Amino acid sequence: PKFQMLVYMFYALPLFCLCLYGLVRPGCTWMLDWTVVLAGAMAQAQFSHVGASLHHRTPYTYRIPADTWWIFFFSNVLYALGTQLLAYRCTRNPGFFTSTAPGPQDGDKKHK
Repeated sequence: PKFQMLVYMFYALPLFCLCLYGLVRPGCTWMLDWTVVLAGAMAQAQFSHVGASLHHRTPYTYRIPADTWWIFFFSNVLYALGTQLLAYRCTRNPGFFTSTAPGPQDGDKKHK
C-alpha cells in the first residue's frame, strides 16, 4: 500500500493534472496518447492493488476487513473506470485535441 501511494503521487497525479489541463484547453495533441497510457497504467495498478489486498497470502495487516470489502472493491473499480472513460472520450472525439492551423493571412502572400 505504501508503494502504491508513492506510485500514485509521482506518476498518476501529474498525469491526472495534465489530462485535466488537456480537457480544459482544446488543441492539446498529446492528450490522446497520454490518456491511453494513463488508462492502461491505472488498470494494471488497480488490478494489482485489489488482487494483492484480497489474496489469502497477504499479511493480515494489509488485508481488507470483511465488513468494508464492498466499499473497497467498488471505490477501486470506479477509480479504474474513470481513466478508462477518459480514454474512451478522447478516442471518440479526437478532433477536440487536434490543433487548428491558422488560415492564410494577408502578410503571408507572395508579391510578384
